[in-house]
Amino acid sequence: MSIENLSLSGIRNLQESQLSLGAGVNVFYGDNGAGKTSLLEAIHLLAMARSFKASRTRTVVGDQSEELLISATVAGVGRLAVRRTLKGQSQIRLNGTSLTTLAELVHLLPLQLIHADSFALLEGNPGDRRQFLDWGVFHQFPSFHTDWQKLQKSLKNRNSLLRSGRLNRSELDVWEREYLTAADRIDDDRKRYLEGFVPCFHTVLSQLIDLPALRIHYFRGWDKDRPLTDVLEHQRARDSKLGYTQSGPQRADMRIKIGKVNAADLLSRGQQKLVVCALKIAQSLYLQTQQALPTVFLIDDLPSELDHHHIQKLGALMEGLQTQVFMTCVDPSPLKTFWKNPDRINMFHVEHGQIRQATDFGDQHE
Repeated sequence: MSIENLSLSGIRNLQESQLSLGAGVNVFYGDNGAGKTSLLEAIHLLAMARSFKASRTRTVVGDQSEELLISATVAGVGRLAVRRTLKGQSQIRLNGTSLTTLAELVHLLPLQLIHADSFALLEGNPGDRRQFLDWGVFHQFPSFHTDWQKLQKSLKNRNSLLRSGRLNRSELDVWEREYLTAADRIDDDRKRYLEGFVPCFHTVLSQLIDLPALRIHYFRGWDKDRPLTDVLEHQRARDSKLGYTQSGPQRADMRIKIGKVNAADLLSRGQQKLVVCALKIAQSLYLQTQQALPTVFLIDDLPSELDHHHIQKLGALMEGLQTQVFMTCVDPSPLKTFWKNPDRINMFHVEHGQIRQATDFGDQHE
């Protein structure tokens, strides 16, 4: 699965573009502010219907545009298009037919993003790690999305009753039963996923960096030795006072530690980047082995904080995935040996919002 042709209009400072892309590595290089990251944003919008940089996707629409439009031919999928207006209206179409849910879109084009904010996997809050974990669970277990929707609905209603100050026990019991059923299913899916993912992660990590003491610890969101029904009963008075549910899958975490210390507190910035890359690559490798679904990688400024040796190692791992990669950098020369098969590297120079294909590292097509 790869993006073969990409059409862009109305994206930040990028000029309207039509690009023919390679199934291997596509490198976009140029000065800071040229528009390289905006290109990655566009692909993220195509796959996720939102930007990874802005909470309000409408800010991605260029200053001189009323809307943005991104369309692409995706091998094995068809023609995919995402349209977004300044007023917040959006439309997602596959082969001319509108998709009704975001979940349908996300399933079509599994996407992994490695950029500056990816360090949040190690040093951020539990929500960042939950999002990472649930990406894998979502793609592996078809029922997960439905269970998560049920959990959110029942949690919202339970919290509303808690805040009301007048607990209707029979009504509360209804929502707690649905909440408990969804919680157990989500927790079971997460544990099953991690049983397969964690060994895969350690295998990938060992090929990048020697960190034998690094471990992933799963916290399910409540006491591991007590059923959630007992926890909710014990905490009900406190939950009512706080106005929200303290325990459950929405509080889960995937803690990454060396011994008893958070890995982020011990590792250098370069080491953290390698661990993050290992997490993302392992997740994609595991998905490929379980579901035969290849992942598209978006990598913003890979060479920073990594030496030539580790860049080569990352290239070898990604080549083994046989995945499509979009990379940005200021100076492309460190990436010359990223891929063992140079004929699979497509170079693009980005300057003042204009994207031009290059014949080699720095040589542009006229």
